[in-house]
Amino acid sequence: MTKYLLILLIGLTSLGCSSDDDSSENNLVIYNQTYCSDPWESMENNRDLVDQIITYFATKNIVISNVTIDDKGTQQVCLACFCLTGKRIILEVNKNDLEAIKEYGFQEYK
Repeated sequence: MTKYLLILLIGLTSLGCSSDDDSSENNLVIYNQTYCSDPWESMENNRDLVDQIITYFATKNIVISNVTIDDKGTQQVCLACFCLTGKRIILEVNKNDLEAIKEYGFQEYK
């Protein structure tokens, strides 16, 4: 319960601090999820994964505006942590955070 309150507080704070709601200030980035090499904790449930990603990047001072998870990636059937699950994580981030988010393996998505 506290985790959801923290996420709500972070979301409301980011909305309240926004000085410009122009969507051109945001960029889409994409990441192919691994089985266990991602810096945030792996979650089976997509809703829990979204919460985990938002919370993780909040601790890194990177605000995530939107998160989409789909199964359109390439799944690798292997047992190594770095193998791909087939899930793609698509985030919307402020253009000022673009270089920082790329350090975590995200790429611009157009």
